[in-house]
Amino acid sequence: MTSRISLALCLFFLNSCYKQKMSDIIIVAPIFTMNDNQPWAEAVAIKNNSILYVGNKKHVFKYKDNDTHIIENPNGLVLPGFIDNHVHLIESGIEFNGCQLTGLTSISQINQEINKYINKYPNKEWIRGSGFDLTIFKNGNPKKELLDKITGNRPAYFLSSDAHTAWVNSKALELAGITKYTKDPPSGTIERDPKTKEPSGALREDAKKLVSEILPLYSKKELDIALHKASNEASKFGITTIFDAGSESIRATESSYGPIDAYRNATKNNKISLRVESSFVVYPDTWKQDIIKLKKNRFKNNFGSLNTIKIYADGVIEGGTASLFEPYKGTNNYGLLNWDIDTLKQVIAIFEKEGANIHVHAIGDRAISDVLDAFEYAKNENKFYNNRHVISHVQLVHPKDLIRFKKLGIIASFQALWAYPDNYIKELTLPVLDSARASWMYPLRSISSSGGIIVGGSDWSVTSLDPLKAIEVAITRKEPGSESGETLNSHESVSLTTILKAYTIDAAYALFKENIIGSIEVGKVADIIMLNKNIFKSPDHEIHKAKVDITIFDGKIVYTR
Repeated sequence: MTSRISLALCLFFLNSCYKQKMSDIIIVAPIFTMNDNQPWAEAVAIKNNSILYVGNKKHVFKYKDNDTHIIENPNGLVLPGFIDNHVHLIESGIEFNGCQLTGLTSISQINQEINKYINKYPNKEWIRGSGFDLTIFKNGNPKKELLDKITGNRPAYFLSSDAHTAWVNSKALELAGITKYTKDPPSGTIERDPKTKEPSGALREDAKKLVSEILPLYSKKELDIALHKASNEASKFGITTIFDAGSESIRATESSYGPIDAYRNATKNNKISLRVESSFVVYPDTWKQDIIKLKKNRFKNNFGSLNTIKIYADGVIEGGTASLFEPYKGTNNYGLLNWDIDTLKQVIAIFEKEGANIHVHAIGDRAISDVLDAFEYAKNENKFYNNRHVISHVQLVHPKDLIRFKKLGIIASFQALWAYPDNYIKELTLPVLDSARASWMYPLRSISSSGGIIVGGSDWSVTSLDPLKAIEVAITRKEPGSESGETLNSHESVSLTTILKAYTIDAAYALFKENIIGSIEVGKVADIIMLNKNIFKSPDHEIHKAKVDITIFDGKIVYTR
């Protein structure tokens, strides 16, 4: 009797061990792993949320049983899940319910779209929207009169596609109390009629807040729905991890619930298929209170965390607000530096000492140099350095500062989809820069070849969430799909391998996650995507045509095309 029980237990134990080794999912396809010790593989096996096997297709079937889901595509490409290192996810989700002007190319199209929206929502208190192209308007300066004709006596607020200019109508200006006597805020500009000095309808940088702070508030439900919608959109593009670069423009009706709470709740309760590093914006006039805010809002769970602050060092070139060493061509304008350099040094050193990571928006050469100075000051002041700070956008870098990214360990977050001659570049950027400075723009190769780490981000909804479009432009420096079109600084192009690492293993490093995600290795978490074709075998100008067929997050299929 005892021997029978022992035999049964033994068989049960062996069967359990066998089942433990069997995989839930097997993928057979070309696999670019991002693991330097095993760059390519033919198959991967997944058990629960972990990678069980990476190797050849002959041996992978040792991990198959009747319950294993088999996925095969010999013409596809398997990659680690994409990591978007600079996105405004909740804000973008909110914009789904606003008036979308993205992609419109004329004033008449804008008129039609706003009219359609007004007719669809006749009872909305405010007309709100986003995505308009500044280049449609003379000098990138939209006028209130145009909106007045469409919106009448209902207040209107629209954000430009770069999110650094607000276009408002007369009613909005009236409600905000903005007149010709209103002074520009320290880090913003109220555009004015040159004769009357009355506000003309465009508000740059911090001047946007004069109106945005009186906009209707969003409910908790609206924030949660926006996050859910935006997360699903990310899955469609193979994005499994994001860094949210501050959702500062969102204000909620429940004072105790905001974007950070939405992220904390969703990641804690596994309500979205994303890993999230959240952040909040620190401003020059509130930074002392924001130290308390950091301590209060820090969190970490299986899928989410917050330990990063966002700082805006300057504005954007197209609005004349990026901070430059030399003035914009033909003007005495050097742009706007949002922070006094001594204060910036102090703030970065203090937050670093608090253990926070710091993510800085810096576009002009002066702003980037000042931020590097501040990071160097903090490093010397604190006598330790275990942070992975980021400068994002990195548009115009003075040659003397290129090597400093490697020297100081500062990560450069590029929105590579901007690095081709679109209308913003041709009509609003190149005309205000001399040729020498123009040749410095978006130095992906210079920073990466000198040993600096580059990572990729979309800045969605400023531009497309699709990483493959940005990956193509990083290689071609041309408009997606252009085989022989204009280029922007082709000497700064990078290889496919380099930019793929910027969206996977190097982006994971920037978020302190390189030991769990970012590459396809045994023991790592199974955040994996499969493209419908192998982009290593595609012409460079066709990379953007590839589609994500499958997105696997934490070992589960969360999207199929």
